[in-house]
Amino acid sequence: MPEKFGTYAAHQPGYEGFKQLGKLEDYVYQSLTHLGDASYKLSWGLTVLEHTDVPVEVQEEIKQAMQAISKVKEKLRAHQEEGAEQ
Repeated sequence: MPEKFGTYAAHQPGYEGFKQLGKLEDYVYQSLTHLGDASYKLSWGLTVLEHTDVPVEVQEEIKQAMQAISKVKEKLRAHQEEGAEQ
């Protein structure tokens, strides 16, 4: 049965997948998954701009956003590993 409309569970992308993996309480894992999805979509956003005359400066901003996400994911992974050691 689907989760009740309006609840966190009903609207979080990938909720059912997290549930099946037993990751509903692993919020760092969920965050890493969503950040990876965001990076993937930014990459596609940049790819489609290859067919435009959008200034290189704007495309560089997208690349910087992708790099920022990557750095945050590294920090989250380190935090996740620290938590596993404790």
